[in-house]
Amino acid sequence: MTPEEYRNLVLSIAERNEDVEVLLKLVYLLEGCSSEEALTKNFTALRGKEREKECKELLKSLRRKRVLIIGPYDEYICPAGHEKVFADTAASFLQGPHDLSKYIEKAVKEGNEAAIKMIELLLKMSIQGITGFTQYEIIKNDMCDMFSPSVFRSVEEEVIRENLCIYGKKRRREFLGLYQSEGKIEAAKERVRAWRAEKLAAMPVTKMLEEWIGELVEEAKKGTEERRAGLAEWTKFTQEEIDAIEGHFSGFAMDDGFLFLTGDMYVRRETLHLVVTDSLSRYDVREWRDQPVVFVTEEIPSWIGKMEAVFTGAYPELSKRKVSIAVPNKVAYSNFKQKLLYDVIDRLGISEVLEF
Repeated sequence: MTPEEYRNLVLSIAERNEDVEVLLKLVYLLEGCSSEEALTKNFTALRGKEREKECKELLKSLRRKRVLIIGPYDEYICPAGHEKVFADTAASFLQGPHDLSKYIEKAVKEGNEAAIKMIELLLKMSIQGITGFTQYEIIKNDMCDMFSPSVFRSVEEEVIRENLCIYGKKRRREFLGLYQSEGKIEAAKERVRAWRAEKLAAMPVTKMLEEWIGELVEEAKKGTEERRAGLAEWTKFTQEEIDAIEGHFSGFAMDDGFLFLTGDMYVRRETLHLVVTDSLSRYDVREWRDQPVVFVTEEIPSWIGKMEAVFTGAYPELSKRKVSIAVPNKVAYSNFKQKLLYDVIDRLGISEVLEF
């Protein structure tokens, strides 16, 4: 079959059946991550759950007609030699994606926490995933834990149906990819960042910690006049520099990568990084590198008893890190001991610190 004959074949079939056009667009967009499972999941989200069987029959038909073939990893691709013709033709079927920022605005207005959390996770993570886990595994597990499996499926179908996202799968690679330009992704990330910054700053624990840490740092700075004077003479440091050595708190600021509040403490020669968030994902705890750290969150994550599994393949491994997770007025978990950490935990109204 010549390239021109292939083009005419594709166009003639697509003109007669809009569903074929949808499948060809999906194959084009997925760039090889177009397994039958991936195509079916996207197709049914776009065209209706009841049409799964029809989707599979269409794929068989496209194979028989040599419009598509099965690649070495069970992915649907165009026949060799027709890549450019297929790409040009399938691209002509595409419609512009919906505006992700508008979807976020609607979710914020409606108080749709699950939709916002899904977008937040998608914005944080690369479709490549992390060592030991695909991106899809982490997002699915966290969404199911924070909400429920049915809520995850509902939001997943919605973001695909709204032409915001696409599901891909090929061997050990599985992902939900945002179908947006870089500019729109950055605009959406800024909107989520602003919303989360406002929400986290308004949490009572944020203001309480800021005030208490400020008092703790000031107390640490007081010291005896003789010791401070002697230190100033010996080191030639200014009074401000000596105060900084005695105690320091950076204040809370939004981390643009993780989308939660962070702050650094230094008191009595001990350093502690603080993270304030409403919920803690596997990705957050695993990929955060600054140690020692205490994550202050509203609920203990369901995976707390499976920390070793969460850190599978991580570097550095869990045993090389100092991590604590605390819920105000309830409980804290930690794999390290530190006076400054215990001061923070005590101030949070927590009397019990468990090991993990």
